[in-house]
Amino acid sequence: MSNAAKTLSADNLAFANSIVQQLDVLSVRRKEWEATDYKKANDGLYALLADCLDVYNARFVKGSLDDQKALRRSLIERLQADNVRVVKTSTTLTMLARFVFNSDRKRAQGYGYVLAAAVSHGIEAAGFPAWVVGEGGIEEIKRLMVKKPAAIAKQEAVKAATVAVNGEIELNTLQPLAHVGLNGLTGKHAVLLVKPNVNGGVDIVGSLSDINDALLNALILRMAKAQVEAAAADKELGKQVQQESSDLLAANDEQVAMVANA
Repeated sequence: MSNAAKTLSADNLAFANSIVQQLDVLSVRRKEWEATDYKKANDGLYALLADCLDVYNARFVKGSLDDQKALRRSLIERLQADNVRVVKTSTTLTMLARFVFNSDRKRAQGYGYVLAAAVSHGIEAAGFPAWVVGEGGIEEIKRLMVKKPAAIAKQEAVKAATVAVNGEIELNTLQPLAHVGLNGLTGKHAVLLVKPNVNGGVDIVGSLSDINDALLNALILRMAKAQVEAAAADKELGKQVQQESSDLLAANDEQVAMVANA
């Protein structure tokens, strides 16, 4: 027995064993879920993950440090006994997911990301399914968790720009950019395809009436992204100009110093 094992009391081990038994029950439920409605609905998945979250919040988080060490060691031993490769640096949430779902590392890590996101947002087990749906589903939460800060910042900028574009459209409805005499268009919104001409204006070369909400929202999103990209390009240009100015000043200072020394 290792020195680490000797420091854990019978109570610590009993704590770990009670949670492992609870996870065993969830694992059996997982098998039943996969055998029945795995292909039909996400309700079973959300319920299982909610129970994993409940075990983590109500049991692991509130346990003593030695209790937590005992549980991690028990999880690693059980996973290794089932020929599941696990590293000691794996988060407890990832190991819980891997234990319950008997899944490959990538899938378990994804579920671990989702559970970690729920913990960071203070989500309780009872509200977990509704929270997942509200966030756009498991895959969307996983994408947000693995995104780099710059990507997250850009996504937030696009969201803000989308609100701005919708505001501009409302304003332009009252004060249109231009009036075009064109018959035959119907619906709440229509799309005109135009080509810039040599005179500085545009020529209408096509039209589409009665566009649906999906197309309208896609166009608004593209307009928002264009605004964000233009702002980013302008910011980068400003950095380049500032750098060039700094380089010129440094060069001038160097020349002045050379003349003075001469």
